[in-house]
Amino acid sequence: MQSGLRLSSAPAEAERVKPADMSGQSLAEGLRSGDVGAFAVLLDRFWRPLVTYAEDKLGSRDAAEDTVQEVYVRVWLKREGLRSDTSLRGYLYRLVHNAALDELRRRQVRLRYAPMLEAGLPSPPTPDQVTEAEELADAAEQAIAALPERRREVFVLGHLHDLSYQEIAEALGLTPRTVANHMSLALRDLRTALRPFLPSGSGARGRGSS
Repeated sequence: MQSGLRLSSAPAEAERVKPADMSGQSLAEGLRSGDVGAFAVLLDRFWRPLVTYAEDKLGSRDAAEDTVQEVYVRVWLKREGLRSDTSLRGYLYRLVHNAALDELRRRQVRLRYAPMLEAGLPSPPTPDQVTEAEELADAAEQAIAALPERRREVFVLGHLHDLSYQEIAEALGLTPRTVANHMSLALRDLRTALRPFLPSGSGARGRGSS
């Protein structure tokens, strides 16, 4: 992505700027006005803890750095929408949390549907079977990504991370009943989106039908 910024060297840049006493409000205002120096300070202040936070979730330093870099690029590109009273720490951690969840979701979707390509078939899969399995995995990934944010979070935590409704409620600050409602709606949306790929679905595709 072309952003005009070299994130890997930003902490060193911040050492030259040395506005360590900049408040969160000053940083937000600087970012909003396009001040690269303020952006460098933001990198220096939060890059390492954010990478550590992402690495704890993703289990990979490289994946964590990629995720945090994507978040910083997103912050820079959307800087004009920042409010001066924005808690940048909370904002960054929330973005990294969501980005890490999305990455884990992509991994889990691939892992869940990979056996369709490698096992459970009486004979080696035909090209059509491979294509259909790949299309199903892609469709599932896209359907999950298309869910409303809260609905997607509930589904990911419940079905891809095996959290109970109570655990999800505590993690997201919701009631278990609200979690159950979000889960029910998420499953309904996914069933609708994936119906064309299911053998018993009313919209199932018949590749050999005339």
